[in-house]
Formats: sequence, C-alpha cells, structure tokens
Amino acid sequence: MKGRKILLITVLAAFIGLAGYFLTAAKKEADSDIYFSMSSNAERVDFLNKQGWIVKPDPVSTEEITIPSEFNEVYERYDEFQDEQGFDLDDYKGRKAMIYTYSVLNYPDYPENVVANMIIADNRLIGGEVTLNEENGFTVPLLSQNTQAVIDEADD
Repeated sequence: MKGRKILLITVLAAFIGLAGYFLTAAKKEADSDIYFSMSSNAERVDFLNKQGWIVKPDPVSTEEITIPSEFNEVYERYDEFQDEQGFDLDDYKGRKAMIYTYSVLNYPDYPENVVANMIIADNRLIGGEVTLNEENGFTVPLLSQNTQAVIDEADD
C-alpha cells in the first residue's frame, strides 16, 4: 500500500511538472504570436517604432512574393541571417508573403536611403531587415535585442 502511494505521488508530480512545462511553453508562444501578429499598416509602423526605427507612415513599396520551395545559395545566406534574429523562413517555403518597405528616418549618420523591410505571411512577421540602399550599403537586423529575446524565449 505504501509503495502504491509513493508511485501515485511520483506519477502525479511528473504529470503536474509536464503540464506546467507545456502551459509555460504555450504562453511563451502565444506572447510571441501577439507580439509578431500584425494585419494593418498602423500595426507595422507601431512595431517598427517599438524597435527604435522612426519611419514614414506609409510604405514606399509593397510586393507579394513566393518564398521558394528550394533555397539557392543567396536564399540560404538570407535565411541564416533571419535565423540569427530568431526567424525561420524554412517554415514558409513555397508560401506567399508580402514585403512591406518603409523609409527609415532616424538611422545614425544616414538621413536618406535607409529602409526597413518586413516580410509578413498570414498577418505575422516572419523576417526582415534594415538596409542602406547605396553602393557599399549595409544590412542590419530589424529587431531590437529586447525583441530578439522574446523570440528566443518562445523557442526555448
């Protein structure tokens, strides 16, 4: 009888531990979904502002793309860059997405020609970057370190 109680307590404790783990993981994923879900221009601009990017309120361009089913060398490198930010384009291979491009007004030492690109699929941010569109330009992560921490937490 004593052995059964110990076994029952052990099984119950394991169950409670697993339930807590899954509930925590689900909450982190839900937090990430809320943070990266955006269906309107105002939500995209607000998100960019929260990342520290002051942008013109309307995109300079919008483009529908299809993420290739097979990545070539250029897409592989781009996907690695997105992975470093916590995004994974592999999950969207063969699917349609929109690229929204905004003029960045506050990039240090570059008052012009800097844009923020946001890749949106199913009203969710799935990738992006900030780029200087000039000869010898640069590309930097779209996300602030705080936002990258939200993604990393959701992935844990």
